[in-house]
Amino acid sequence: MATSHLPSEQYTSEEFVESVGAVLFRMSTHEICILHLLKKDEYILAKGRRNCGETRQDTAVRELTEECGFPCRLLPVNMSTRAPPAIEDEQLGDEARFYSGICEPFTLQVRRLGEHNVKLIWWYIAAVNEDEPSHGREQLEKDKYAVEFYSFADVLEKLTFQMDRDMVKKAIEIVTNRGRK
Repeated sequence: MATSHLPSEQYTSEEFVESVGAVLFRMSTHEICILHLLKKDEYILAKGRRNCGETRQDTAVRELTEECGFPCRLLPVNMSTRAPPAIEDEQLGDEARFYSGICEPFTLQVRRLGEHNVKLIWWYIAAVNEDEPSHGREQLEKDKYAVEFYSFADVLEKLTFQMDRDMVKKAIEIVTNRGRK
């Protein structure tokens, strides 16, 4: 029996969980929304598990709205990705290509939760719908974490985990270069 010549791992549905989150920008003030976990005194980004039958894009918007309390949308951005175009006119190689105005994940994090358990976290870029009123969060969650906005420079200092800082830095680069390749 043949095996792949590339190092590979396989997980059944009982061994992985998918989460989706987004870096949430408030475009008018050039700020990013993060969550302050009060008991742990950690600063993190909003994310959550994808429900059965739910698209990753819908999960990102739902989780941001639930956790942050702001109406939002995925932000179309200009970036490179290895995903092929929506319509493939020809067979393309597996390489990064630049696209304009796409709403695709810009980062995938893989967290090993145990020997045969992983969490896949897909990250998007989103923006607050500033012309719509805030939804507010459920009272139950208000004593667990606070929703805070920070400038681009300050958020990179505030986030607790280096991996999150690196990811947010990449999101800022993508958003601030929206019209350029």
